[in-house]
Amino acid sequence: MKGVVGLSVGLFMVLYCAVLSGADGAKSRTKPNIIVLIGDDLSPREFPSYDTGVWSSTDEEPTDQVKFRARTPMLDKIAREGIFFDKAWATPICASSRGMLMTGRYATITKWWYNFDYGSWTDENGKVGDIVPLWITSPLGIAHLATAAGYGTFWGGRAGMKDADNLDKFGFGQGVFVPAPQELPPSPLSDFQIVGAGVDEDGNKIFVNKDTGMVEPGARAQRSYTWRPHVLLFNPPNEDEQLVYYPNTEETEQAYSKGTFGPDVDMAVTTQFMETCAEEDRPFFLYATSRIGHKAYDFINQETDTWPPTPKLWWNAAKETYSKQEPVITGQAGNYTTRGINNGGVRRHVEYLDYTIWQYVEKCKELGVLDNTVIIFSTDNGTKGYGKDSRKKQRGPHVPMFIYAPGMNMTKQGRSNEFVSFVDIVPTVADLMGVSYLLDGYELHGQSLYKYLFRGAKQHTREYNFSYQTRSTGHKQLIRGSYVMKDGGDRWYDVSNEKRDLDSYPRITNWNKVPKELRDERDELSKVLDEFDVYETEHDYDPIAN
Repeated sequence: MKGVVGLSVGLFMVLYCAVLSGADGAKSRTKPNIIVLIGDDLSPREFPSYDTGVWSSTDEEPTDQVKFRARTPMLDKIAREGIFFDKAWATPICASSRGMLMTGRYATITKWWYNFDYGSWTDENGKVGDIVPLWITSPLGIAHLATAAGYGTFWGGRAGMKDADNLDKFGFGQGVFVPAPQELPPSPLSDFQIVGAGVDEDGNKIFVNKDTGMVEPGARAQRSYTWRPHVLLFNPPNEDEQLVYYPNTEETEQAYSKGTFGPDVDMAVTTQFMETCAEEDRPFFLYATSRIGHKAYDFINQETDTWPPTPKLWWNAAKETYSKQEPVITGQAGNYTTRGINNGGVRRHVEYLDYTIWQYVEKCKELGVLDNTVIIFSTDNGTKGYGKDSRKKQRGPHVPMFIYAPGMNMTKQGRSNEFVSFVDIVPTVADLMGVSYLLDGYELHGQSLYKYLFRGAKQHTREYNFSYQTRSTGHKQLIRGSYVMKDGGDRWYDVSNEKRDLDSYPRITNWNKVPKELRDERDELSKVLDEFDVYETEHDYDPIAN
């Protein structure tokens, strides 16, 4: 472990000096507040700004019926006044996408190849771990940079780091996790959870709804992130413990009920953090990884693998404001009566994310910091049933991305056809925070969007999008250039002319019948794939090599 220890000490000294110098500078409002909001399992086609002509119905099937289409007035406004990208990529599944976003690196370095496919490692005591933590492979993560720049840092939503015992090592000062990480005990205040209950006579796992005591065929172990949620606070103010379950005050204990909606708790705790930073005249970095969009067990209606209900919302177009009906849920043991909630499928989740963004904007207005705030919104992979875990075309890694900075003189507006990747967020944030010098000599795969967004550069420097996926049939690479794209099934497509649905590209079956520029780009992209083709030879983390 000498390689790890030596690198960590060196980086510690650099970060320590940066924190000392940044602590004073952070008190000036020249450094912008930054909000990164990531929705869960949602493709660009679910967002009206992309005008794809097709989206998901309530049962995962594609539809063009307007009644199934989400209404997103806030994101529509951002699309007009800010920028949104139609060639943004992550990976086809959550863990590897989060690995990209938090580090600015592909899995060739992070070793976060896919869900349930992580590099192993050996610590300084010789103990072998099945999942190498991101803070080991990538010690300059997104929150470490923010801390060095003098920011208050907050981690909201889902953790998803497979390392709940070391949450402090990711660099965040505070956080709220909805639901609490599966590696930790569940909240003692909520029976809204599916728990394992042994196996049946055929050896199949049995899962039981703890609220009803009934076996739930087809379900998996999980905790509610929506109603009567399992909420874990990380370094909450006025608490001695690092990890505390919500509700943790007399006021929140009285308010907590079956009608408590997890994302609303997340927002309440987050906005308190924003208020504290404003009072201290300190910029904030908010990394909010919402669970909204992810299918789960619906504890109100006892349905497996669905989009759970959300509170009812109304949009006042004249005032550009949302209002929400306070939900009420009464009953017990699975027999519930509700008021003020929507049962509308994926579109209701998209709308709640729009409401979430509106709340951030309104809070920034209230604090007087909107003109010095950058909001980045995206999702971690494609929609369940269409893109999530898909190898077909770009359905898996293709994600929406919106950027809004109303008072910072962005030089671009509207729809952008530039390539952008999750790995680009770290260097972009570093430039915004004024700490890009910390990344000198530190290997990144990301390329900053700063000059493109704020300094008038005509193009982003990224020339292709790259992604990857692992299944039982093996590890696959995906890549897209200006003319051609290779998917996870080793199929090549002609993408020289963008399609309205961002999907119906013609497959290339005879390279002799396509223009030379397509063949030339295929050859150049194949070189990139060869460079990153280290899954078999460098799957695990080697501290000596790193």
